[in-house]
Amino acid sequence: MSAVVTRALRGTGWLCIGAGLLVLLYLVYSLMFTNVTTSQAQGSLAREWDLAVDDDVVGAVASRQGAAAAKPAARPARVDPDGAVAVLQFSRPGSPEPLVHADPLYVVPDVTLGQLARGPGHYPGTAEPGERGNFAVAGHRTTYGAPFFNLDDLRRGDEVHVTARDGTRYTYRVRKSQVVAPTAAWVLGPDPLGTGESMLTLTTCNPRFSNRERLIVFAELVA
Repeated sequence: MSAVVTRALRGTGWLCIGAGLLVLLYLVYSLMFTNVTTSQAQGSLAREWDLAVDDDVVGAVASRQGAAAAKPAARPARVDPDGAVAVLQFSRPGSPEPLVHADPLYVVPDVTLGQLARGPGHYPGTAEPGERGNFAVAGHRTTYGAPFFNLDDLRRGDEVHVTARDGTRYTYRVRKSQVVAPTAAWVLGPDPLGTGESMLTLTTCNPRFSNRERLIVFAELVA
């Protein structure tokens, strides 16, 4: 009987080790491989977007922000229906430090799993950048490049610069952050805060490594 028990325990041990290795491999895939594929996708989106911009424009933006501004994205050379619909850049007036994400984030045209694997996604049916209403964007907090990993860094008064496909650059100023249930569809409404102003809404999972809640950042169009 003891030999049977020993073999059973040994078999159980090997099963546990095998299960642990599978979990480890999945974590490596989730946290590393998906980051690589998203980085490649963002690079491809960036190449499709014409980044040439006059140095005077860069200087004017830097002067207005009182900080070293990231080079704003200009109009893409051609409009690809599956390409980026906008570019997001974050700043804190008076501070040269990168905020949320060091590089520009290219926003893809939907929030399906396949699209979000390429970068932040625009919620279909919500406003376009600069339009009246609510321009809403979702992004992963972990995996797939984790574009919104540091979204909780944003505080009232920070700025989100959105470059639209036509080259127009809009500035949204953060009003508030809020944690809500995943079912809180009101955050995607045309006037989620009831202010009557054009809004940008950024959504991501909360806390990190969990989808139990949603972290929402609301920003108001100011320029």
